Amino acid sequence: MSPIKRQPYLGMDRGYSQAAEARFELSGNRTTIEALCDRPATKPLICVIEDEPDQIDILRTVFEREGYEFVSARDGEEAIWVLRRVSGSGKPVLVILDLVLPGRSGLEICRFIRSNAALSDIPILVVSAKSGADIRVNILDDGADDFMAKPFSNRELLARVGALIRRCMKEEKRTLSPVRFSFGPLSVNTEKLEVLLNGHEIFLTRLEFSILHYLILQQGKIVEKDELIDFLWDGKEPVGDDNLKTHIYALRKKLKDHPERPLFIETMRGFGYRFKALWEL
Repeated sequence: MSPIKRQPYLGMDRGYSQAAEARFELSGNRTTIEALCDRPATKPLICVIEDEPDQIDILRTVFEREGYEFVSARDGEEAIWVLRRVSGSGKPVLVILDLVLPGRSGLEICRFIRSNAALSDIPILVVSAKSGADIRVNILDDGADDFMAKPFSNRELLARVGALIRRCMKEEKRTLSPVRFSFGPLSVNTEKLEVLLNGHEIFLTRLEFSILHYLILQQGKIVEKDELIDFLWDGKEPVGDDNLKTHIYALRKKLKDHPERPLFIETMRGFGYRFKALWEL
């Protein structure tokens, strides 16, 4: 699948030091990473970037029990070191990224992943104890695919991870006709995962693109909130309206679509959302 394009972000590489790399080469992670790079890719790999050792140990047990390979990093510098070495054919199927990390923030790591050609198509799930609406929107703007507020149960995390991976796999297999849609100033190419507004490309997360695409395919019809949640998260996890509203808000912001005077996405209060019927397909 062609990755959803991001604005280049170069700051991370400039700050990466040889001293930091040497530290990680000497750490226990070196043996783990070399083994993963040499392994036959028979199991999906999950990368967890988290600064709490106890939480890493818990997640390692949870994911290995579910049949995943597991690799972790405890700060931003180590995260770069790990991601660079697993960026080949056996790269992670998903990155779980804590927002608050020593040294480099989770948002910086998110931008680094999206700016790296070998990593940019990896789905990113950000987790954080900070969960305000502005924080969630900033996380999505920086390229994360989804967000979970701490604390969460292992069952909820596995459900969210599974849904995100399945959604990405569906996108890779999906073939659509037509692949191009035009709605006045808005153009959508589902084959290239490209969205243009007034001729300028805008950058959507996978989930935002999925919302836009689904509403377009139902153009003129009301899509109930529960239907949209089931489509996005497979109906296999508890997802509230607030989570959906955050993604809708972020999508509208990028489309410059005012909710009170929408050009594209209408809120049908008490029901759900509708892509406006006035545009011809």
